[in-house]
Amino acid sequence: MKDFYYILGTDINCSSIEIKEAYRKLSKKFHPDLNQNDKYFESRFREIQEAYEVLNDSVKRKQYDAALNKFKKSPNVNNAARNTSKAPSSAITKTRRGIDIVFTIVLIAITCIFGDYVIKAINTPEKTKTQQPIVATIPVLAAPITKHHKKKHIITPQTVVAVPKVIRLIKPVKLDTIKPHPHQAQIAELKPVKIIAVSNNFLYTTMVKANVTGVVNMREQDNLSSEVVEQIPNHSQVDVLVRGDRYYKVRYNHNTGYVPKWTLQTK
Repeated sequence: MKDFYYILGTDINCSSIEIKEAYRKLSKKFHPDLNQNDKYFESRFREIQEAYEVLNDSVKRKQYDAALNKFKKSPNVNNAARNTSKAPSSAITKTRRGIDIVFTIVLIAITCIFGDYVIKAINTPEKTKTQQPIVATIPVLAAPITKHHKKKHIITPQTVVAVPKVIRLIKPVKLDTIKPHPHQAQIAELKPVKIIAVSNNFLYTTMVKANVTGVVNMREQDNLSSEVVEQIPNHSQVDVLVRGDRYYKVRYNHNTGYVPKWTLQTK
């Protein structure tokens, strides 16, 4: 049996004015015109109208209240309510038991894996273990210490870490016994060669050294506002034509211009 009071959201002892107010709010909210093609809103609106038609009429409301009270007092309703109250507790108990069983199985599996790992680690042969470095004490001769005008050599033990490796002994060779082959060519000593300009069109040739940008701007005139003729890469070779106080006139790639004095290596 439907509970019309519950559908309208009112109490069984509410007045007719409260029923009308509840119907007005719910009809605006669930009206099909505002929610087209929605079956839930359509069915909800039908239930609201049905509840309002019964509860708004005083005669129908009295008949409905009597039938509702009789329905609530029937034993079938009480048994159904008890069964619904017990059902969630039994379901929760079954769920908890399932979780406990799964947790126990996982714990047993982890214990078996860890025990197998420990057994394998204990039973590993000694050959597979990494070789530890052998610590040996080797006597080392210290510098002579003079006491009471007598020289004494004191041997102090020092700890040296020796790694087991195959060491091949090589006989020492005296340098005095090695003689140069008579036909061996003599190696000439390399001396720095200075670049000497042959042409008389420039003073000398030198290298440019740029800042962090990696290039040196060559301009038409000896000022920073002049137009840039070409960008000279770092460590490029240029011909110095004219020296100035702040700028030098140079030639690079058949172009002439001015660069700052600090960008050229001094000769």
